[in-house]
Amino acid sequence: MALHPWNAIHVTNNPLHNRLRYLRNAEAFAALALPAVLIWHWLQSGLPVDWALRLPPTLLVGVMLLQGAGYWHLKLESVRTRRALPSYFRPLYRALRLADLLALMAVVIAYGVMSQRGAATADLAWAGGLLVFAMLEYINYFGVQLMHDNRADLQYLLRHRRLRRAALATDLSRGSEAI
Repeated sequence: MALHPWNAIHVTNNPLHNRLRYLRNAEAFAALALPAVLIWHWLQSGLPVDWALRLPPTLLVGVMLLQGAGYWHLKLESVRTRRALPSYFRPLYRALRLADLLALMAVVIAYGVMSQRGAATADLAWAGGLLVFAMLEYINYFGVQLMHDNRADLQYLLRHRRLRRAALATDLSRGSEAI
């Protein structure tokens, strides 16, 4: 009995394909699981939750992780098919870069305003931590690579003693002809 292509687990011997697939899947899983787990935890805690303070940075992190998953999917398809990134890649991700920056600024301002109204320490800590996470994701996508989870990344860091430019930032500067 043949598996339907959507149900088949696609594993190749190509390490780059496997790495890009892992990055795509991990970002997508985190984008959905992280907000769900946090919200479930907050609801189960029995403590009052300032949703207006905690929810915006939570959703911002989730949206940014979904954007990362989308990028890694496009990159995987580009490498797998040996074709350039799609023509919509550059304008889309440039718009997302600006939208993410504006959203980050809006959430930082809201956090500052809400912290002045006497929010609970737990709410401020959760929201602040998630806001820092969102900022780090922005830097990791559009600035320098912050995640070093394999030997090659660590070797690069040790050899060059600096952070590498983020893959998405590199592809944005190259344009849509990048593979």
